[in-house]
Amino acid sequence: MQAMPRLPALALALAAAACAGRPAEPDRLVAVATIPPLADVVGRVAGPDWEVRTLVPPGTSPHVFEPAPRDVRLVAPARLIVTVGAGYDGWAAKLAAACASRARLLDAGRAAGIEPAAGEEAAGHSHGDHSDGDLSHEPHWWLSPDRVLRTLPALAAVLSDLDPAGAAGYLGRAEAVAGELRSLDAEIAETLRSVEGAPIATAHNAWGHFADRYRLNPVASIEPVPGREPSPRDIRELVLLARRKGLRTLFTEPQFPEDAARVVAKEAGLKIATVDPIGGVPGRTGYDELLRFNARAFRGGLEAR
Repeated sequence: MQAMPRLPALALALAAAACAGRPAEPDRLVAVATIPPLADVVGRVAGPDWEVRTLVPPGTSPHVFEPAPRDVRLVAPARLIVTVGAGYDGWAAKLAAACASRARLLDAGRAAGIEPAAGEEAAGHSHGDHSDGDLSHEPHWWLSPDRVLRTLPALAAVLSDLDPAGAAGYLGRAEAVAGELRSLDAEIAETLRSVEGAPIATAHNAWGHFADRYRLNPVASIEPVPGREPSPRDIRELVLLARRKGLRTLFTEPQFPEDAARVVAKEAGLKIATVDPIGGVPGRTGYDELLRFNARAFRGGLEAR
């Protein structure tokens, strides 16, 4: 799986060309979020006066996403672009400059308390090795409802700035969503209570915030370095670790190539279970559905015999 460290020059050229012929103004205000779970939260706070679009299509890995002309046209009428931040989708700022210069950019990661590590924001895509437990730069913060909750005041504020007449609605909906997220957080914690402390091996280092929140113990990932296919040595080491730790299940992802996961699972005698950090597909279209899906998948995989 190849990482996309920056928006390629060709893609920028295509973006500029696609945005040159701007479509007619939509009937509603337009917000764009880079990934589906973020788009769902934005839509819940924005309400009916906004059309919320997702830039990275459901089922597509942000590792390899490159906007095509048909994709970047989605951005042209945007008044607000919401990004994950922390270097995860830094290419979105370049795309906005090419296609939606009037749009406000909201770095939701910063609002959640996550900052890019040195050099990562400019690079445009970060995952990094967070095996030391430091999550201050780890970009998959949306997998913790507590982190998402922290973004709501900033989201309501920017929506209110862009549409002052709707400010009361944005603030009220943000408060309602905060209550829903607190309830979801408690529900997920209860779902995973029986497997607290269990070691997990995953496709890549996407689950630090989720594991920290719900007391799971990430011990290994198939993709040891972001954007690099595992070597035979990496696979051998993971197999040995799985045996030593007594792992029963390998948690892979729909966006991750299956071959490496099958090799590791076969060699180590592991079952394979699917978890999904991105969602946006039937059964996990919304943020709450996505978190519930993952909680059930982790519990089921960890309790498997």
